[in-house]
Amino acid sequence: MAPEPGSGETGPRQRVRVTSPLVHAAAPQRRSARQEIAEQSTVGAVYVRSLVRAQRRAAIAVTLVAAVSIGVMPLVFWTDPARSWRIGEVPAVWLVLGVLVYPWVWWLGRAYVWRAERNETTFVALMESPTDPASDPPADDA
Repeated sequence: MAPEPGSGETGPRQRVRVTSPLVHAAAPQRRSARQEIAEQSTVGAVYVRSLVRAQRRAAIAVTLVAAVSIGVMPLVFWTDPARSWRIGEVPAVWLVLGVLVYPWVWWLGRAYVWRAERNETTFVALMESPTDPASDPPADDA
């Protein structure tokens, strides 16, 4: 059936194909965390900030433990009736504050180093892990 003259239609409608301009663009490549950091991208900055945040958290935790445990000692000894205790000729307070504090401080420092090394090891493992699951070797189901 042909359209009647004067009806406004000029012929059959043509089909129009609508496509995205990105149809022929290359698929985005997955980049490793190491590449993200080397290129100083936004994602790389997030990785570095997470490491810095973890290291800061460890430092604050050790500092608080040291401040509370060592800082409260003089107050405890000042209010404690046992401050007159003596070991030989030396007051026990002097031994605790002058000698026993140092191994405690060494242990706190060592605990911080362990935690910082663990944070860095986790960060390095993240940097070395592949980001593309297809690059992993297939698992043997034998």
